[in-house]
Amino acid sequence: MLKVSVPYDIENKIKQISLKRKMTESSIVTNALKYYLPLIEEDLEAEFELWDVLSDEALISFEDKLEKIKIK
Repeated sequence: MLKVSVPYDIENKIKQISLKRKMTESSIVTNALKYYLPLIEEDLEAEFELWDVLSDEALISFEDKLEKIKIK
């Protein structure tokens, strides 16, 4: 089981929702994560793809500069 620390204001909000909806605090957090994680996973995949492209471009640029140095 994973244990995490959350800021005081979020803890209070979880407690409020728990009382209002008559759900455990754990189920509030679990449901929130089940909803939120797939959303950020899509963003992370897109970000990783962008990093790959940028990394490839940087490597090509670096290799081109090395070639120019060798030619001189």
